Amino acid sequence: MDVTGNVGPNGPGRSGDAAVPLRRMPLYAQTENVLEDLLVRRRYRVGDRIPPEAELVRSLGVSRATVRTAVGRLAGRGLLVRRQGSGTFLARLPERSGEPGPVGIKLGSSVAELGRLETYASMAERLGLKAGSAQLRVEAGRATRGEAGALELPVNGEVTRVSRVLLLDGAAAAWMIDVLPADVIPAGKVRECLSSHQMVLDLLLDEGIPVAFSEAEVAAALLGPRQRAGRLLGLDRPAAALLLTETMYLDGAGAAEGRPVQWSRNYFLPGKLSLRLVRDTPASHDPAIVLQLLADT
Repeated sequence: MDVTGNVGPNGPGRSGDAAVPLRRMPLYAQTENVLEDLLVRRRYRVGDRIPPEAELVRSLGVSRATVRTAVGRLAGRGLLVRRQGSGTFLARLPERSGEPGPVGIKLGSSVAELGRLETYASMAERLGLKAGSAQLRVEAGRATRGEAGALELPVNGEVTRVSRVLLLDGAAAAWMIDVLPADVIPAGKVRECLSSHQMVLDLLLDEGIPVAFSEAEVAAALLGPRQRAGRLLGLDRPAAALLLTETMYLDGAGAAEGRPVQWSRNYFLPGKLSLRLVRDTPASHDPAIVLQLLADT
């Protein structure tokens, strides 16, 4: 592999930056490692656009298919994000031994295509499940401190808040809360257009709001029958829920690019969402996370 060291966000690289090719690995894996090394050495920042595919082919001396596979693997690990019509961007820096990793994980909500941003309604349809909603509520409100921090709004800024019980084949599966900046989509518009079988992301895309990618954190949460969520989910005893806290970001040019557009907290009942860990070699690579909705408890 010919690594010339000429790949970087600001033109030609510095001397001595060429990575040492790895041996006894497939060529696409060598390319993946070299690209990962360059992301660190060239001091890319989160949100920087990496060079286009053709430039990587020339700089690395490998085929277009090899570059495409390597970039796809980095995207699958959450290091890169592809934005249609815009290019490929650094989503987060690779972890190095001895360096702390970021809080949370990046994950794709699809079994079929890791890293693809997909709504729960779409996932349910693919799996032959019927998605619906109960207790669907849309209201205008003021951002709490946590909501303001996640959406980069002032505390008490205007927001649109959507809450519901997610139904899968008629059975309660999750309690969902979605919060959006009111200037992105007001509560009245959501009430008018959001149907009970749609997710908020479906509505944003239908309205032409260019959501690019999401980041999510996974945690356990204890729900009790006296809590509002527990009552609405029909709990008669405490249950350990799987909590997914997800932030979605805008795509597009200008100052709005990368702006948080939706913050969601989804509490899934036991047996309603599978979280599968896929590990690869070498062991230093980030694991892949796969989500799958389940019909049965």
